[in-house]
Amino acid sequence: MRVLISAGTYGGAGGAQRALASILRALPDDEVDVVARRVVGDPKDRVAQPASNLHWRWKGSDSRSGLNSRVASLIANPIRRRVFPRYDIYLRLFQGADLSHAVRADLRLLVPSGNVIPAEIASRYDYVAMQAPDNTRFLSSQTPRTLLRPPLYPLADQAHPPPVALPDRFLLTAFNPYGEVKGTDDLARVADRIPVPMVWCHSADSLSFDIPESLRDHPSVIHIESPAPAELRYLYERCEAYVCFSVTEGFGWSIADGLRHSPVVVSRRIGILSNDEAMNEQVRLVDDRWDVDWEDVLHQAASGPRGRDLSWHSATAFREQLVQLHRDRVESR
Repeated sequence: MRVLISAGTYGGAGGAQRALASILRALPDDEVDVVARRVVGDPKDRVAQPASNLHWRWKGSDSRSGLNSRVASLIANPIRRRVFPRYDIYLRLFQGADLSHAVRADLRLLVPSGNVIPAEIASRYDYVAMQAPDNTRFLSSQTPRTLLRPPLYPLADQAHPPPVALPDRFLLTAFNPYGEVKGTDDLARVADRIPVPMVWCHSADSLSFDIPESLRDHPSVIHIESPAPAELRYLYERCEAYVCFSVTEGFGWSIADGLRHSPVVVSRRIGILSNDEAMNEQVRLVDDRWDVDWEDVLHQAASGPRGRDLSWHSATAFREQLVQLHRDRVESR
């Protein structure tokens, strides 16, 4: 297949970055072009060589107002569609530039990445490709949608301890506090009553944010900045429970890591947890009150298995669905 992907950031540790990296890893034998607004990280770690949305081939293609919009709609984009090769699939992660008017593609997919999708934007695509069943909350009832589960891989092939002194028992959370949706206030409340410390992983590689003063020096919170994937795996495998404080998620990559590597996951039923396959005794659901029996969670962690099989989110299933969606779209014309 020939695939074009537009994304906000290539590289980094956030959910959208994990989504892009996993998709690229799942399509090793396909011809994939990537257009990104920003590129971070080590060049040798890149699966594909990304182009900037400011490159002459794409510059201004998503302009929607003013002179740039008129030039794009009347001159630049028609030339781009005529001159450049056709793609089988154009897949846009929401934070990426909208290249829908600049390319010819048999199938156009938009991944909401946890964002509300206005009907006007959805109309430029054949489907909104939901990452989890509860992504319907981001769409109007008339929006064509399909469930396209992202391919999942282990965090790293091996686990290595981070260069931070860790207690024998600890809880784990991993998120950047860039908005109320990530549940920073809930972490502040929980930190005052947990029986063991909370290790909080965050990274400023792709997003800027401030740690709330109430949590910066909290005695029950251990901060780890920008852990490597192998260090994160070490933390997931040795924590008592992975705790997700998010109010909502498009997918919930950190939750998925908890399902794979940790004994217990404590979270609202959001993102990947809205799949029936994700629910079992390892998952403790919470509501906005966060009435959690933490001693019981610790007891379960000590006596239960660690991690689970997530083959229902396999790379093979992901690519097969892409192929089927493309085939159905071509045959419907």
